[in-house]
Amino acid sequence: MSETSKPPGSPSDPAAPDAILREQAQHWVARLAGGDVDAAQLSTLEAWLASDQRHALAFARERALWQDLRAAFDRPTSSHDLPSGADTFPLRRRLAWFVPAAMAASLAFFLAAPSVMLDLRSDHRSAIGEVRSIALPDGTTAMLDSGAALSVDFDDKQRIVHLLAGRAWFDVRHEGRPFLVEAERGMTRDIGTSFEVDRKEGSVEIGVTQGTVQVRSPDGMQGPPMHAGERMRYSASELSALPAVPTSQLAPWRRGEILLDRQPIRAAIAELARYRSASVWAVGDFSKEAPISGMFLIERPEEALQTLVRMRQLRVIRLPGGHMIIRPATKS
Repeated sequence: MSETSKPPGSPSDPAAPDAILREQAQHWVARLAGGDVDAAQLSTLEAWLASDQRHALAFARERALWQDLRAAFDRPTSSHDLPSGADTFPLRRRLAWFVPAAMAASLAFFLAAPSVMLDLRSDHRSAIGEVRSIALPDGTTAMLDSGAALSVDFDDKQRIVHLLAGRAWFDVRHEGRPFLVEAERGMTRDIGTSFEVDRKEGSVEIGVTQGTVQVRSPDGMQGPPMHAGERMRYSASELSALPAVPTSQLAPWRRGEILLDRQPIRAAIAELARYRSASVWAVGDFSKEAPISGMFLIERPEEALQTLVRMRQLRVIRLPGGHMIIRPATKS
């Protein structure tokens, strides 16, 4: 990062008055909430928090305020939803202390925008840490893993489900209309089956638990029919088969389980972290760490992460608000 783009709050900053500390903490909370951080910036944040107890306190206060802002966007604004005599102005007063009102609204919307847009686009969503089962209009069962979202587009000729985020498993009710799941502009067509679609960053993975499906990638490439235990991955320009697995290993999250089978450490951390509300960042080179296998419970993500950290002797930096930074073990 260049000196001109250096954020406030570097560890070399001299002791600062409260107003400057507040500005520095606001900067870091906004960066973290927006996901606009890299490994070097996280290291700078670690050093800043550790250099002065006032830094950690300021960070905790500002993060609590951001949570209030996010909650304000998630709650109904009608006065009918407030108890009689409720004070409708404390948040506004706190915003006036924080930043000018217009800036506060802009920043709050920036942070809430991805979630708000997903809410507007989706018909069904699951909360972080929740596995949710829903019945679609045709009687098909859809199970949504943590943080998943989908929209439903059924008409007289076909049934299309758009997977907007996360992963979902479908047990399709058979009828005359074809059933298709769209994700990242690719399409999975049911041919009498139950199957999982997992929307990852830059790719989509499909696994068949029963019956047959056929997959078409975004560039129009058609895959061969897939049967129980078979898996496939596609991206914008690629369609490839993945190793087949026993069907019991497909979508184990439906049973409240997380199965790791020789999973690289960075991927294992991401898999466990998806079930906790606070962020987890894996920072550093984990390539020398041995893969990990094991079964963990979705309802205990903290315990699962602690077990992984202990097994590989990883380093953990805990931040206010439950955020965590996990680094590779220090080799002697």
